[in-house]
Amino acid sequence: MMVQYGLRALYYVHSILGLVPYELNNQNGLRRSKCKRRWTLTIGCTTVVLVCFSFCTVWLEGTLSFATFVDALLIRSLVLAEFTIRYGTVVLCFYQILRHEVSLHRYVQRFVVIGKSVVVRCSSRSYASVQRMVYALVAKMLIADIGLCTLFAMNSGIKRHETSAHVYRTVNIYVVMMSSQITNLLLLMLLFGSYVYGQINKQLDRTVHRLASFETQQSYWSRRRVRVQQICCDASDTIDRLCTLHQELTEIVRSIVSIFQLPVLLMNLNQFIVIVSRIYFVYILSAQLNHRSDYMSYHRFFNSILYICFETVQCFLLALGSSVIAQEARRPGTTMNVFVNAWLDTRTERSIELFTLAVLATDARIKIGGMYVLNMAFVFSLATTVNVYLIVLVQFQLNID
Repeated sequence: MMVQYGLRALYYVHSILGLVPYELNNQNGLRRSKCKRRWTLTIGCTTVVLVCFSFCTVWLEGTLSFATFVDALLIRSLVLAEFTIRYGTVVLCFYQILRHEVSLHRYVQRFVVIGKSVVVRCSSRSYASVQRMVYALVAKMLIADIGLCTLFAMNSGIKRHETSAHVYRTVNIYVVMMSSQITNLLLLMLLFGSYVYGQINKQLDRTVHRLASFETQQSYWSRRRVRVQQICCDASDTIDRLCTLHQELTEIVRSIVSIFQLPVLLMNLNQFIVIVSRIYFVYILSAQLNHRSDYMSYHRFFNSILYICFETVQCFLLALGSSVIAQEARRPGTTMNVFVNAWLDTRTERSIELFTLAVLATDARIKIGGMYVLNMAFVFSLATTVNVYLIVLVQFQLNID
């Protein structure tokens, strides 16, 4: 019951934000709705208008009142690039949702059908894993997304008479909130995809383990040839069914990722710029706060630290979800690699061989734009690149001083 409440909370939050243009039905699940599609279109158009207005505020009214020294100008350039990428990500995501609405609905419906077909008998342990996933996503949405965005809004550090700055900051917080919810939708797909892969792997493991008993208990099964033939036929049917579901699930995940690969690419690029610019900004602030500059303040200092943590969490969770689902998708290759030195009929051997070849021939890794693989190695590479750029920026600042 609590899992249903958690999923409904995620659905209603994302539906209000216009990211889910489908209506929730207790019998048929998500179904297409013209009303919800119009709401998504309205939110998307409103976001575009707010983004354009915010850009005009930045460029024409000069709401970012930076000091005249070179460090602040460099930070300003990085922040403007960050804003441009973030705004473009949200607008592009709305465009992709509306453009591929029919395909996304078909993928989600088939995704649910595959999940129900492999989770017929849900044990208490597997149900507990579903609970943990749902609770983690709800907690992340409440604490990391809504909580931190609320802190950003309260701890503004902007003077009351700066009306344009307040408007610009409100739009910026709104866009940050929207981009984090896009990450939540992708995390939901990755986590439940890994769970469905895990259920397929459990059924496959039980099937192969039963075949392996022909070798460990040869004296017992040697007198029961008819029973062995029946078990082999059932195992062949199960392996073929699981192979079909595994390949179809892999195609669904790859198709959904291909639709959102450009927004994910922009999100990762924005996360890199945010981490570099904010860490450098904190370094500059720690050296300039004592000078009582108009732009340098403790509000911006703490907001920068919180923002670094916020984007780091988003990047880490997305890479972790991609790594887990790729690992679960490759696991059947290891399970079926167990050599059974006993009699198996030709059909069973062929089913095992076809499933193994299908897993080996399919690259289940999450590739973004064909340029990099989104996994934990990407996080390590990102951290290394951030360190290199920070060293260059600090040396640049020291040379100026």
